Amino acid sequence: LTTFVEFSSAHILNGHKGSCKRMHGHNWKVEVEVSGNVLDNVGMVLDFKDIRNSTNDIVNKLDHRFLNDLEPFKEINPTAENIAKYIFLELSKVVNNNETKIKSIKLWETEKSAVMYTE
Repeated sequence: LTTFVEFSSAHILNGHKGSCKRMHGHNWKVEVEVSGNVLDNVGMVLDFKDIRNSTNDIVNKLDHRFLNDLEPFKEINPTAENIAKYIFLELSKVVNNNETKIKSIKLWETEKSAVMYTE
C-alpha cells in the first residue's frame, strides 16, 4: 500500500556550507509504504484513509513550524533524512503489528529531490 500526505515547514541546517544554512521552507510530501500479509473481511490490508489519518497526526506536529525548535530536532539537524526517520519511527508505533508494518517513508523536499527511509 502506498499513499501520501503533505505539510509545510521551515528549518535551518546548521553546519551546511550552502544557502541551507539560512532559514528556508519546504512544502514536503510524505509518501508512506505499508506492507501486510493478511486481508481483512473487506479484502484490504489497511484502509488508505486510516494510513493518511495516522500520518497526518504525526506531520501535523511539524506543519507550519520551525523544525529546529521542535524536540526531535533540537539535537540533530532537521534534514530530509532525519525527518523521514522520525516519521517512520513514529508511524511504526501506530501501524506495526503481526500483520502490517511500515515498509518505507519517502520524503519529497522538492519535486525533484526525495529521500527514502526504511529499516
